[in-house]
Amino acid sequence: MNNPSEYGNEGCGYMDGKYLPMSEMSLPVTDLGFQLSDMCYDALHVHNGRYFRMDDHLDRFQQAIKERRYETLDTDRQGFANILQECASKSGLRNAMVTIVATRGTPSSGHKDLRSCKNRLMVWVLPYYSVVTEEESHVGCDIIVATTQRIPPEAVDPTIKNYGRLDFVRSLFEAYDREASYAVLLDSDGNVTEGRGWNIFGLQNGRLVSPDEGVLPGITRKTVIELAGQLNIDAQLDKMTVNDLRSAEEVFLTSTAGGIVPVRSIDGEIIGEGELGPVTQRLTKMYWDLHNSDVYSTPINYPD
Repeated sequence: MNNPSEYGNEGCGYMDGKYLPMSEMSLPVTDLGFQLSDMCYDALHVHNGRYFRMDDHLDRFQQAIKERRYETLDTDRQGFANILQECASKSGLRNAMVTIVATRGTPSSGHKDLRSCKNRLMVWVLPYYSVVTEEESHVGCDIIVATTQRIPPEAVDPTIKNYGRLDFVRSLFEAYDREASYAVLLDSDGNVTEGRGWNIFGLQNGRLVSPDEGVLPGITRKTVIELAGQLNIDAQLDKMTVNDLRSAEEVFLTSTAGGIVPVRSIDGEIIGEGELGPVTQRLTKMYWDLHNSDVYSTPINYPD
């Protein structure tokens, strides 16, 4: 897909009990998911015709639905899994990004009583795209520490994936203005949290650390911690200061849409030797090898 304007034309969607072409997927402007960002979602990766860690994604999605009190969805966990399978199968895509969304729905009157809403479920499958460039995957990306503060977890629970991400949007424009690609945000105490759609790791003195608070519990982050254990690397969730990050020997980002992404510089300062670190390289290879494992992946039943 070379023309950006073609993005979103290929794939398959599901909404209101029907499987639809992507061109027919739409959300009513009266839906509170649109008006209030009252929704939650999860994003899954299909690699070579297999869902990676589907159960983990569904666990997180179900917990988000419970926390958001979406109590009028007609679909249970097995129903979610069936829809994900069918949508991917109908798309015919062997490598895809899949999004599953629950919204509050449309209220029964203009009073917008949340209790009157019929919750809505949507799923869509699009050709796989990486959030990083080929060059960034090999030599690393450039990030900044944003001046924009992460929205406090007391206000918006960061463990629930949602589209209310204006703090991330603002931080990204900071990054663009400073000739970087991505931005990591700090909390009110000045500790490192996360960026838009990714967790962050720093390696120092053989210890791998990722922030423990104010972040999404990423599935890729979880996978990296498990893989680090296989390499006898101490991997922990802990507080991380800006100095911890800048003095790390290796730094990388983790996300479903990018995998493990090395960081080359922070605020213009080169990390380590300025090259792809050996731990990052080993973890990256192990991570992608897992996508073909029967333990970690679920095959999709495509039509003959």
